[in-house]
Amino acid sequence: MTTTEQQYFALMRAALWQQPVEFNGAPDWKGIMGIARHHTTEVLVADVASRLSGDNAPSDALLREMKASMRANLINQLELKQILTTAITALKNKGIEPVLLKGFGLALLYPNPNLRQFGDIDLFVGLQQFHEACKVLRTLPGGYNWGDEVDSGRHYNIEFGHHPMEVHRVSADFVNSKDLAVYANIEQDGLVNNRQTFDFEGFPLPVPSNEFTVFFTFLHAWEHFTSSGVGWRQISDVAMALHTYLGTSADSQTASFDLNKLHTWITAMHLMKPWQTFGWLMVAYLGLPEAEMPFYNSSCRRKAQKLYARVMAEGNFRRPNRYKHNKPKGRIAKKAHSFIGIFVDFFQLAKVFPAQAFRQLSTALKTSFSKNFQKK
Repeated sequence: MTTTEQQYFALMRAALWQQPVEFNGAPDWKGIMGIARHHTTEVLVADVASRLSGDNAPSDALLREMKASMRANLINQLELKQILTTAITALKNKGIEPVLLKGFGLALLYPNPNLRQFGDIDLFVGLQQFHEACKVLRTLPGGYNWGDEVDSGRHYNIEFGHHPMEVHRVSADFVNSKDLAVYANIEQDGLVNNRQTFDFEGFPLPVPSNEFTVFFTFLHAWEHFTSSGVGWRQISDVAMALHTYLGTSADSQTASFDLNKLHTWITAMHLMKPWQTFGWLMVAYLGLPEAEMPFYNSSCRRKAQKLYARVMAEGNFRRPNRYKHNKPKGRIAKKAHSFIGIFVDFFQLAKVFPAQAFRQLSTALKTSFSKNFQKK
């Protein structure tokens, strides 16, 4: 780990746990903020940096940039909060029960929710309420939709100004039919049977069960890692969820947590090794207390170091993958390109998680064969 990386994590730990910053040497602010932007954590880092003094403080010019970023993020959150409460109220007035996913809900788990960056709103409404929910949301003022919801996959997109909203019929999708069936039960448990309400400044915010929040937040980070690159923002989200629900200071709204259920879900989705490896990173680099990391396994150190290198290089949605962007024209060429892409993804994942890579490869090959070669 470089000195600049050490300094970045010192600032991240200060932001997450409200602790003093301990620098090793003079801070390399250009390098630190470069890492922070790469991982969509610049506002978290900027808040801590803005309160430093003496030789450790950033320059006046950089400080102005930091404060501008914090103001812009706060304005963005205030606008999203208004859109969110308006949308949820409109849906509930029509008898539709939405559940908030990701972004805004995860921000509430941080010591200062205004510092967690996000750009959209994700609402789960389920299959049965999906079409009616889209219809209701299209009537809200200032909204712009990208076509009829019958053309959407996992979710339907509506934009309010420059703020996108994703209306989810399903919260996640899987090519493997067995995984799909297992996850459908997890989704039913966490988003329907045991959803709950969080009192957010007097507004009843519908959120998933505590166990589903932790599991889904990790699943989202895992999906980033296997597709486009995962950043420390997503990994910090998992750490904050674990700390909120399993920490000694968990309040009455968040104290209930079923570890056996979480273990069953992680195991059923074949994700225990990735879970433990990401967990090693959260403990070692973000400072998550080991006692708050369920199923922690210190033997994951070597694998975690490989994962660390990938995370630092790729960042949030920043994986360099020219192969996927340079798609050829022509039906046969496209099929061959997609087929080769299966192996490109396999080799990327196998460098860190070979068991998951072989499982993904098997599913992808079966699906590709069915789609591309059985059709006449």
